[in-house]
Amino acid sequence: MPIQKKKLPLLQRLLLAETDEDHGMTIDHIIRALGRQGVTAERKSIYHDLDTLRECGMDVVSARQGSSTVYFVGEREFQLPELKLLVDAVQSSRFITRHKSEQLIRKLEQLTSRHQAKQLQRSVYVWGRAKTTNERIYLNVDAIHTAIACKRKIAFRYFRYGPDRKKVLRGGGGEYLVSPYALTWGEDNYYLIGHYPKYGITNFRVDRMERIRVVEDRVLPEKEAAGGGELDLSQYSIHTFGMYNGPLRQLDIRFDDRLADVVLDRFGDSAFLAPGDDGTFTATVRVKISPIFFGWLMNFGTQAKILSPADVAGQFAQAARAVAEQYDEKDPLVT
Repeated sequence: MPIQKKKLPLLQRLLLAETDEDHGMTIDHIIRALGRQGVTAERKSIYHDLDTLRECGMDVVSARQGSSTVYFVGEREFQLPELKLLVDAVQSSRFITRHKSEQLIRKLEQLTSRHQAKQLQRSVYVWGRAKTTNERIYLNVDAIHTAIACKRKIAFRYFRYGPDRKKVLRGGGGEYLVSPYALTWGEDNYYLIGHYPKYGITNFRVDRMERIRVVEDRVLPEKEAAGGGELDLSQYSIHTFGMYNGPLRQLDIRFDDRLADVVLDRFGDSAFLAPGDDGTFTATVRVKISPIFFGWLMNFGTQAKILSPADVAGQFAQAARAVAEQYDEKDPLVT
């Protein structure tokens, strides 16, 4: 394409990269900038091109700056506060590797001017959060989405890390064959919710899956996987602590009034709260009973107590005693 025919797209790119509400360009500046790219232009043709860009939906704004008129891009697809929010989310996400975070942020910077892009070069520090190192996780997610859309099963290997930071394959190193139903975000990780014959409805951490492939087998229908009932995927992560599976039970738990926000943050509208007259309230919630749930409840010490059912309260008391017994009076670490 002759260089002069590239004038309009070059002008568009120039305005997007160099201008914003605080940084405009005069017609003379535009002509000189295009000239550096080998494009000659007259003032009249630039005015015409600016009108053409407006007709095509680009918000080209003109404003007086001293004795000159400057032009800049006003409304964009993403405004600067929105881009800052996206950058913060990318940087703080455990799911996204550091390398991929840098790539994504560079792409986000291209959605604003180079001047405002400097404000996106920011650091978000999140306490206790380590980035994943699995660079193939994006391909994993894509394969899972494909399988869900096609209603096909997936096969994969599942692993954990040992103290030496090396992979330890689960299931004897064999493949897991799973009916995938949904991807969910919980505990700062991506999880696949699906049906695995050995465990029924369960979940798998996506960054602990490898060699994922979509197979020809059709997925097990959700009703059949749920034993004839409805599989409420929207409630699954609310009931499941740390994405750790366990029997689903309805509990009555007494909390100190100051913990109402904590309970509502965790259970949302699914929790029924009954205020008491002694500075406490009783929350009726459905929970998958697991060590992770007990650990969460232990955070609140004497400010929380399982009232019913009695067998779950007994399990919790036994777990608490087992922890306490590690620190008996004869332990030299206990003073």
